[in-house]
Amino acid sequence: MNNIKGILFDMDGTVLDSEGLFDEAQLLLLNEYNIKGSINELSQFKGMSYKDFYPKFMKKFNIIDDIAVIRLKLRTYLHEIMEQNIDFIAGFKDFYNASIKDTNLKIGLVTNTTRLTFKKIQTFINIDDYFSYVLTSTEAKEPKPSPMPYLQAMEFLSLNPNQTLIIEDSKTGLLSGIKSNAIVFGLTTSLTEDQIKKISDNIRIANSYTDIEIFLKNYNGQK
Repeated sequence: MNNIKGILFDMDGTVLDSEGLFDEAQLLLLNEYNIKGSINELSQFKGMSYKDFYPKFMKKFNIIDDIAVIRLKLRTYLHEIMEQNIDFIAGFKDFYNASIKDTNLKIGLVTNTTRLTFKKIQTFINIDDYFSYVLTSTEAKEPKPSPMPYLQAMEFLSLNPNQTLIIEDSKTGLLSGIKSNAIVFGLTTSLTEDQIKKISDNIRIANSYTDIEIFLKNYNGQK
C-alpha cells in the first residue's frame, strides 16, 4: 500500500468557515432586487465555480441584469462580510499542526474561488501560513466538478492519485475529487453523511478533522 504523500484541500467549507458568509451575501443581493430567498434554496449552488454559479443563480431567481453587474455586487457584499467574520473551520489548525507541520507531506489548496477573491481573503486571514501552493478557478483548465483542478495540482506537486488525500465538503468538490482517483474525505460541514454517501460509496466520511487525523496516522503506519 502506498503511503499518502500529499493532501489537497478545498477552501470554502473545508479550510475556511465561509459557506455561511457566501449565503449571507447572496441573500443581501436578492434583497436588493426585492427577491425573497432562503438558505435551503442556496444549498444547490455550494462549491460551484463562478462560470456555473451566476447563470444558474440568476435563472433560478429570475434576476434580469448584466452578469458582470451581479458579480460585482455579490463580490462586494461577500468581501465586506468576510472582512469582519471569516475564520478557519473548527479543527483545521489543530489538524495542520498535528498531521502536516514538520512532515514531508506536500500540501495544496484547490478552490473554485477566483484568484481575485482569494487575494482579498489573503488580506483578511493568515491563510498563507498554511498554503504556499494554491490553484483557483482562474488557473484551472476546467472548474470542479471536473477532476482537472485536482489533477493539475497533483501534476504540479509531483503526486500520484493513489498517494493523494483530498478533503472536500460540497457535492461539486467531492465529484471532482472522486473523478481524480485520489483518496477522498467528505467533511460534514455542508452535507450530511447520507448526502455524501449518495454521491459515491468511495468517499470516506469525516465528522471532524480528528477523524482524518486518525485515518492518516493509521494509513501511513500500515506496511
